[in-house]
Amino acid sequence: MMKTTHRAIAVLAAATLALTCVPAAASAAEIAPQSAAPALPSGQAGPLIAAEVGPLADALISQGRPVTASSLETSAFPASAAVDGSSTTRWASQEGVDPQWITVDLGEGATVSRVLLNWEAAYASKYTVQISADGTTWTTLKDETAGNGGTDDITGLSGTGRYLRIHGTARGTAYGYSLWEVQIYGTAGTTGGGGSTGQTTTVTSISALQSAINNSDPGDTIVLKNGSYSVSSAVSLGSSASGTSSEPVTIKAETVGGVTLTGSSSFSFSGVHDVSIQGFKFTQSTTIDVGSSSKAVDFIRNEFVFAQSAEHNLIVRSDDSEVAYNWFHGKSTIGVYLGIEGPGTDTVAKNSHIHHNYFSDQTFAGSNGGESIRLGTSPKALSSGGAIVEYNLFEDADGDPEAISVKSSGHTIRYNTIRNSKGGIVLRHGNNNKVLSNYILNGDNGIRIYGNDHVIMNNYVSGISNIDGAIVVGSGTVRDHFVGESTESRKQYDAPDRIRIGLNTVVNNVNGLAGEPQRTVEPRNVTIVDNIFQGSTNKLADVPLMQDFYWRGNILWGSAANGNIPTVGYTRVNPQLAQDAAGVWKIGSSSPAVNAAFMTDHGTWVTDDIEGRQRAGVYDVGAHEVTSNAATRAPLTTAKVGPTAP
Repeated sequence: MMKTTHRAIAVLAAATLALTCVPAAASAAEIAPQSAAPALPSGQAGPLIAAEVGPLADALISQGRPVTASSLETSAFPASAAVDGSSTTRWASQEGVDPQWITVDLGEGATVSRVLLNWEAAYASKYTVQISADGTTWTTLKDETAGNGGTDDITGLSGTGRYLRIHGTARGTAYGYSLWEVQIYGTAGTTGGGGSTGQTTTVTSISALQSAINNSDPGDTIVLKNGSYSVSSAVSLGSSASGTSSEPVTIKAETVGGVTLTGSSSFSFSGVHDVSIQGFKFTQSTTIDVGSSSKAVDFIRNEFVFAQSAEHNLIVRSDDSEVAYNWFHGKSTIGVYLGIEGPGTDTVAKNSHIHHNYFSDQTFAGSNGGESIRLGTSPKALSSGGAIVEYNLFEDADGDPEAISVKSSGHTIRYNTIRNSKGGIVLRHGNNNKVLSNYILNGDNGIRIYGNDHVIMNNYVSGISNIDGAIVVGSGTVRDHFVGESTESRKQYDAPDRIRIGLNTVVNNVNGLAGEPQRTVEPRNVTIVDNIFQGSTNKLADVPLMQDFYWRGNILWGSAANGNIPTVGYTRVNPQLAQDAAGVWKIGSSSPAVNAAFMTDHGTWVTDDIEGRQRAGVYDVGAHEVTSNAATRAPLTTAKVGPTAP
């Protein structure tokens, strides 16, 4: 492995060699230094180049070659970025999932003698370098079991084949896998492959943008020069503008935030797939609506600051779409920032990935109808969408009690931070949703639950002012929703059944975990285990209507009353919470919560704590695990989300 010290030695040696090889009569122009490389993120070395290591026995054969990957974090981090020769672009996989891979097509019969990997902070601790003639049967050239990031220079390899694969099997962090550059040295193949066919076209008008889109091919990038452009009739993206999953069509501003689109509209979508919209500032007066005939339409690093006459900002009805690193702000009228809907009245869009967005300054004064994110609508309650909503920051999200409003089934809400907001996380309709490892801080509402088979774990809820409670186990007006029920019935409150609430820390709220007395259909079969409830006002755990609740292993502390939690369900003991630098109350090594979880099956749903530290053995009670491992998550700040985040 070539780490910093070895890199410095290689650079020094190469520099010495270069000086000794300069002819005596060389002019200043012949020995002038190379232009400076682009600045890199702090602590990151760029990919090594020939000037740093001296002459190479074999040629670089990977640059510009076709490349595929198991997944992308967003379309802003394509697989092609790992072989483009740039030290400022990178491939990044989906976060939190093993294994992942990236494969380069070197051409038939290529030979490989050396592979150089320049990892971003999201590195592989275990991976293999493999080669294959057909992309199916693989031969391992290198098996790394103790990777530690940085630059891995793997020499002395001997392999022949068309495809070279980096196959990550264990992440070094809680994120995914990310490579600034993959450099493969040897002898290029004789047939097959070929560089990317994608072309970059730069345009300076809306009409030229439309023309370039109409004539685009998979892998093309269309760049609109910086400036302000009025759009009276939407730029249309139809089927002819489609890319592929590995080579999307990218439509982007020259620089992020450098293009402002004014007027009534911007883009329209019909039957298009695998297209990415990047870097624009949208100020239009009508909703962007991505129809269900489209698929894999992504919005990356845009700013949404619409005119108040627009009911909604962005409605996505297409499957497999990604909304990432955007900033939604400034809405004071009814309507949502982002709605995930789908075809027809009763089906929700599938596989939406919503992450690293910033939702702020939503000030609609009505009692409801101003959600920041809405997943589905009541008619879609029984439709399963599989959305992942993660790493989003909400601040002053005051348009509705529901900042994240879930009105359909099968979604995961994790790693988000809601701060100083009226809105919380509400499972209003639907079943089988997971709410994991979220921070809800100093707002009006926490987590509210209706419907069946939900999992609420590893969350931190603090400073909630609503007397209703920081976590509310709702009551219902109906037992369950069902296929064929009337529209009016579908709008009713579905009493919770089979809910698991575990490993949460609920501290310093006006009320702790609570129920609802105002509706008559009781929640049933709710498991409330291994949580910390601490507070000084009202009650810590009190559910007026309940049937077949299972309470165990909870820690209660503070001058607030216990509530009607049965004595078998808790221990009243000081958990010794202390505030960290971010103001989060957490346990320390001497806390009675350490290794004290009653339940042994938490690992079915979570294997780490709210900060990304691995849990092992008997879990600690509450959202935090005491361990020497470094945290990989914390309450989000604006530096981590939105268009300019890394």
